[in-house]
Amino acid sequence: MLALVTDAVARMREAGTDLADVEAKRAEGGFPSSAIESVCAFANTAGGLLLLGIDEATGFGPVAIDAAALASDLASQAAQRIQPPIRPTIEIVQFEGRSIVAAVVEELPRTQKPSFIEARGMAAGSFIRTHDGDRRLTPYEVQVLLASRGQSTEDESIVAGATPEDLDTSLVAALIDRLRRTRGPSFADRTDTQILRMVGVLGSGGTTDQQRPCPTVAGLLALGRYPQQFFPQLDITFIAYPTITGEPAAEGTRFLDNASIEGPIPVMLVGAAAAIQRNIRRRSVIDGLLREDRWEYPEEAIREVLANALMHRDLSSDARGTQIRVELYPDRLEIISPGGLHGPVDPDALLNEPVSSSRNARLAKLLEDVVVPGTNRTVVENRGSGLLALAHSLRAAGMEPPELRDSIRDFRVRLRNSTLLDDEALRWLGEVGTGRLSDAQRLGSAFVKRHGRITNAQYRTLAGVDAARASRDLAGLADVGLLRRMGDGRGSAWVLASERPETDGGAPRLNVDLPERTTPTTEPWQLDAIRDALREGPRSTADLAAATGIGTPRAVLYWLKRLEESGQLEPTSPRRRSPGNRWQLLPPPES
Repeated sequence: MLALVTDAVARMREAGTDLADVEAKRAEGGFPSSAIESVCAFANTAGGLLLLGIDEATGFGPVAIDAAALASDLASQAAQRIQPPIRPTIEIVQFEGRSIVAAVVEELPRTQKPSFIEARGMAAGSFIRTHDGDRRLTPYEVQVLLASRGQSTEDESIVAGATPEDLDTSLVAALIDRLRRTRGPSFADRTDTQILRMVGVLGSGGTTDQQRPCPTVAGLLALGRYPQQFFPQLDITFIAYPTITGEPAAEGTRFLDNASIEGPIPVMLVGAAAAIQRNIRRRSVIDGLLREDRWEYPEEAIREVLANALMHRDLSSDARGTQIRVELYPDRLEIISPGGLHGPVDPDALLNEPVSSSRNARLAKLLEDVVVPGTNRTVVENRGSGLLALAHSLRAAGMEPPELRDSIRDFRVRLRNSTLLDDEALRWLGEVGTGRLSDAQRLGSAFVKRHGRITNAQYRTLAGVDAARASRDLAGLADVGLLRRMGDGRGSAWVLASERPETDGGAPRLNVDLPERTTPTTEPWQLDAIRDALREGPRSTADLAAATGIGTPRAVLYWLKRLEESGQLEPTSPRRRSPGNRWQLLPPPES
């Protein structure tokens, strides 16, 4: 827990404020009432760390508190005042000479959200974590979380005023033809109207004639001539910005392109993809002796992320005034759809294994057989593999994994158009010496260099490996002194090890703030550290680990082998791992 607290305080000091995953309370006068709101907010978001006895006003330093009383109050109030009860992992930690209370709050399963303070009621007592504080959930956000506990039927409701004549005849014909060809006897001898009822395109509406066929929301969105006649905002807005911030360019240009994309879902899918492609570049890639032109974003990635947004958006009455937004910036593409994730979905699993939990089950099933105009493809496969295909297409193009953000009220997918192994990354990898690492480990290292940290799930997506392989690869990067692990369990992440550890009383201490190199170096610092230590005489591997601060003896062995291969040192025993072995410098070759 101490390492987690040290890292958290360092990040708050750097930012000058609380963080999305860390909240500090002075608590000098006793248990603060706002602390229970933070517990509730962490449980409703992605979990977090609550620190009692840390004062933001003094640069996040510790203050004198009754740690035992605060720990007891926190445990009892989290269990008794919040529904469902929250039971954080609470420890009293010695930090910078004082006792503080550190509590790790885990995220609740989606089927148990929202967490709320019972005395205030669900509407007024539910909170969510923002970038540096707690915010009360809006009524819509509470509704989204409650709806996630069961199966929505909004897509099966009848559209008032719509008739079968509002359906596109060509789309309907293609659907019926496909169903008769692929679904067997159940559809072979049925009439067109019967088939449309069977798949939920038509339902029965009206109070005077319950048998009168009427289009459902799913049917109209998938096959309608112009669904926006009934739902004006169920469309897609596309904007191409000239700057990465979305602000106007220096000469005043606000948008490079701006379009409203309407029609049924298959038509919007084609239209939105076309809008993106007319605003992105094609790049030439040399593969062997061949030159290939590729889109800035893979076509498959664009298609998958658009199809997921159209299929899974919230169709409840409170969300029907909100459009799907497609925003293109010079460095990224973002697709934002109304409504967060639905059902018992683990966000970390979305890009690594098939996940099937559809908010709009009827619409999702229907889109399996709705053909995209001008192609022989259907809109979706509906096998829970859409985001897997998205991650695979980006990985094949050498690009970063997609970034997913669930904020309850919307779901955002961000694609970056840069490759991880660009010139800057390759130069850095050469500096730190990663020649013995696998390609996946090099990618993982470059990702940490760019983003500051990587989780097991992110590595799995990046490298296309399973969880066990990801754990071994990341541990291997720690063994060679390149990464170090922060935190435990689900909230753990891997960060860059210090450029060079400082020592305090002979014990290695890792810097939290990693200084950026201003000038390139010719070789990693670890080699220099070992040579400096050996100038005092032969040493064992364990001695070198303690003296240099590189890490474990296994990590030191990695660098010792490099020096041995270059003829700079040798072991005193042929058994290099023997406790009696020592390493000694060789004299430089005579010139």
